[in-house]
Amino acid sequence: MRSARPLLLGAGLASVAYLVARTGVETLLEPLRTLSWRLPVFLVLPYALVALLHTVAWRLVFAHAPPSLRRLFCVRLAGEALNLGTASVGGEPLKVYLLRPWVPLAEASAVQVVDKTAITIGQVLFLAVGLAVAIPHVELAPDFVRAMLVLFGIQVVAVAGFVLVQCAGLGGWMLRVLDRLGLSAAERVLGFARFVRALCEAYRERRGAVAASVLVHLLGWLAGSLEVYLVLRWLDVGSPLTVALAIDAFGTGIKFLAFAIPGAIGVLEGGYMLVFSAFGLGGGLGLSFTLVRRLRMVAWSLVGLVVLAWLRAAPVPIPAEAREA
Repeated sequence: MRSARPLLLGAGLASVAYLVARTGVETLLEPLRTLSWRLPVFLVLPYALVALLHTVAWRLVFAHAPPSLRRLFCVRLAGEALNLGTASVGGEPLKVYLLRPWVPLAEASAVQVVDKTAITIGQVLFLAVGLAVAIPHVELAPDFVRAMLVLFGIQVVAVAGFVLVQCAGLGGWMLRVLDRLGLSAAERVLGFARFVRALCEAYRERRGAVAASVLVHLLGWLAGSLEVYLVLRWLDVGSPLTVALAIDAFGTGIKFLAFAIPGAIGVLEGGYMLVFSAFGLGGGLGLSFTLVRRLRMVAWSLVGLVVLAWLRAAPVPIPAEAREA
């Protein structure tokens, strides 16, 4: 997978270039000119709320007193900045590393796994909400609806498989994380045992907290549809919030299939073009929206990198493991 990632990224970039050439640069730039001064508002406000909700959901699954919401928000920004370029694999170990001074390594690793599960389940529920909103109220092509229903089924199976992997296959992942942190063999074995115990306790003893985390993550996904709504409103398209929600749910659902491609390059653009066209809004508008969202991703990734530099430069407290020893 690591060797295939550059090839997937290259194919994604090539597909984006093709879509831009086919749509026309002038067609893509016109919505940006219309947004004008509203563009900075778009870059800041909706995603700030989304990131805050996802951070709150993450904080809910900690077993003991979690770090402050401000600290977790900063750690999340740093991790997501790295995730954007590594197909969501590099940022998760980074979050675990940045939490070490406040949370034992095994618990931080288990929390990351539980939170990843919760946010993925929230994404599946987001697609379900989109289907529930769109099917009765929007006239869509039957083939498109069937495709979205199949996509929903794929997501359900994938999430179920992800949960099964947690029960059987995360040992190697945890041991690799411990090895990268330079721990000895004895420390790795002890850390793995603590990780398994923390993961089991999360699902057996804190089911309410996990369920609450899923619901808050779902709110985060729903809040993300404000980006679609604001762009359509500012462009005088006049689509209601329910349509914006369904569009974002379907677009995000298609992005789910591109988990191995860094930043879902190409899949995100093509997916939103398809969804916007299905709702009668035109593929060109879908591509323009996606490029604006890409701009937001880049802006927040730069913020995340600045936060990462600040976190690494700040004085590091004694790690939680050392305090417990």
